[in-house]
Amino acid sequence: METTASEGASVASRGPRVRPTIRLGIALWLAYSVLAGVLQFRTGISYTDWFRTAGNAFATAVVPLTLGGLALLAFTNWCRWDHVWRDPVRLRCTGLMRLSMLAWMAVIAFRLVGIRWSTVPPDLLLAILAAGVGVGFAEELLFRGLFLRCLRQGGRSEATAAITTGVCFGLFHLPNMVMGMGWVGAIQVVLAALSGILLYVFRRATGLLWPAMVAHGLWDISTFLAGGYAQPWLSAASLAAQGVFVVLGLLVYVGLYRTDRGTVVIPGP
Repeated sequence: METTASEGASVASRGPRVRPTIRLGIALWLAYSVLAGVLQFRTGISYTDWFRTAGNAFATAVVPLTLGGLALLAFTNWCRWDHVWRDPVRLRCTGLMRLSMLAWMAVIAFRLVGIRWSTVPPDLLLAILAAGVGVGFAEELLFRGLFLRCLRQGGRSEATAAITTGVCFGLFHLPNMVMGMGWVGAIQVVLAALSGILLYVFRRATGLLWPAMVAHGLWDISTFLAGGYAQPWLSAASLAAQGVFVVLGLLVYVGLYRTDRGTVVIPGP
């Protein structure tokens, strides 16, 4: 997934087929949402039941994520944009950002310890693992890859690009409100916006897209499993962990706004 120096030079010499713009980034977001949403909605399965059985999980998550991810990958190869998989420069990673990544991975490990593994049906476990891989690849390629590349175009500040990406990632989860979550889905939108900025940190800290994909996939796998197969003590502990992430996410947003308003990753013309 990484772009080598020779590959980057080849892409630069050929030039992009279309220019990365905010309008195109939003169009990609909407196109992916429509594709995945139609495939999910036509199943007639409520969002709260997506991971109740292996059949539900494959129909509502694995298939839409796989098709959406392949479509995004095909567009990525066609458009020939640079710096989708790798940042052109290494950005500073603050102590708060490193703490956020450490907390993210610690909560995943904590959740996995608290799963009643013997009660998880093997076919459902396979579906959840496939869904985790799919969501990590597709949604990170879309938001921390293509959409971030569009937002960085034209000399926009990194603060603007990062914050917009995080907020839009939250709004991306709005359709879940009409697919069975109801008004509780508004909480998911807020939490997703906070998670989105922390996933941006995984890319920023390494300069690469794939660590964000791995972090996203592992998080969702642990979330899907904890939703139905958690030890009794895990629910309260997970709620406390969510509170920590709310604080960390808000602090990262504020930190980016304060320190990166003058940081430009891709200079304008």
